[in-house]
Amino acid sequence: MKKDYYAILGVSRDADAETIKRAYRRLALEYHPDRNPGNKQAEERFKEIAEAYEVLSNPERRRQYDLFGTSGGGVGVEAETIFSQTVEEFISSFFGGGRRGRRPQEVTGEDVRILLELSLEEVANGAEREVEYLRDDICETCGGTASSSKRPPQTCPTCGGTGQVAYRVGGGFFQQIVYQTCPDCRGSGMRIIDPCSACGGTGLRRKLHKQLVQIPPGAAGGMTLALKGAGHRGPWGGRAGDLLIEIQEKPHPVFSREGDNLIYETWVSYPELVLGTTLNIPTLSGESTSLRVPPGTHSGEIFRLQGKGLPRYSSRKRGDMIVQVHVWVPPKVGSEEKRLLETMRDTKAFQPTERKPEKHFWRRVKDLFK
Repeated sequence: MKKDYYAILGVSRDADAETIKRAYRRLALEYHPDRNPGNKQAEERFKEIAEAYEVLSNPERRRQYDLFGTSGGGVGVEAETIFSQTVEEFISSFFGGGRRGRRPQEVTGEDVRILLELSLEEVANGAEREVEYLRDDICETCGGTASSSKRPPQTCPTCGGTGQVAYRVGGGFFQQIVYQTCPDCRGSGMRIIDPCSACGGTGLRRKLHKQLVQIPPGAAGGMTLALKGAGHRGPWGGRAGDLLIEIQEKPHPVFSREGDNLIYETWVSYPELVLGTTLNIPTLSGESTSLRVPPGTHSGEIFRLQGKGLPRYSSRKRGDMIVQVHVWVPPKVGSEEKRLLETMRDTKAFQPTERKPEKHFWRRVKDLFK
């Protein structure tokens, strides 16, 4: 005889999808085999409910059923899957969530963060440095197995290796499944029967580690570089974390910086500003470069040496060097120098004329790059 799927779920023939779903959820929880162990009648009722829902929740099969009284077969794959679920899995499939966890071999070690000071020369040219830090490494006593007998860890029987256990909260239709870290394995998914006394059953021991680090040119202060796999080891052969290297720049006695640009200040005599001169400007490479100061240059004037600054990180381009020229004022002069200065002061060529206010240093730099 034709089964009345609507009657099985207790809904009308014009019921919408949400009404059908609510009815199925209520009945399936009531007749689920986990709640009715050994009850064959409840088991058969649950199968009927699952079959009815499989048909009526599918628009195409429901239309065929309404027209011809058949849906093309009995219990399908979906209904069989529903029947094989535990009540926790069934509830989880409707309310969201699921059993989550990770196997011990998938546990990644934590990252290690260190501070590395670099000189401006090392920032400009790159550097190779050996650093020392503490990290969790494989226990030599147990070989990383965490077991005194060096046997591999066993799957935790409490959580089945997932690292989490499920708890049922509430009752009736409103019950929910809450997942928490397994109290026996503490989320690892494994149980150590005979823990290693040297490492306390973790398979890891903290050791002083030396690591060669390559710092590329252009690494600026405040930047963090990551060295993959150089952090703490993961338990049970898990992937190691990363070494995070935070760059800090040492103050330079000669240069300061603004981004990729170097700033250098130099002092020249007043006659050199008046008559013009050529200056030798130092660079971070140790060599010097020439800068022509034209006659009549004012104190505080700014010059730009293209490509003489710092390299840009992960780029072939370089910044510029900004040179500011100041007039040198001697703190003390002799009688002959004083006489010459008085003569210059009374000469018309050295009499000051009205000028516009001096621009601020950074305004000059901005105008220089336009």
